[in-house]
Amino acid sequence: MPIGSGNKAQITVIYFFLIVNVCLFAFQWLLPASGVNYKVLRLGNLLLFLVGCITVRMTVRALTDKNTQVFLKMIYGSFLLKFFIFASAAFIYISMFKKDVNKPALFGCLALYVFYTVIEVRSALKQSKKSNA
Repeated sequence: MPIGSGNKAQITVIYFFLIVNVCLFAFQWLLPASGVNYKVLRLGNLLLFLVGCITVRMTVRALTDKNTQVFLKMIYGSFLLKFFIFASAAFIYISMFKKDVNKPALFGCLALYVFYTVIEVRSALKQSKKSNA
């Protein structure tokens, strides 16, 4: 993998993480009034950021490798990694809090998941255009 090939994608994920954290911090007084648990959103954003950094690296590695099997393994691997980590996190949260589950915060985490996925796919498409994959 060329030096710096995935840096822009990684930086985009970091910027998005920071922007979401600043927004959550700035509007944390507003969230309880609308029924959203601030802590669940912050933890969800942190988990999405950590897994997003890993999957962006996997995607960039897949795009820079010439072997088709490596490409497929990395793309499917990043999907499965995200799926199982987030399904496990949701299951643990729901089983721990049973009746006190904050559904608006879970839907907020789902929206963040969609944004992180869009950022990852967009970065991958930009990278593929550069590398003529």
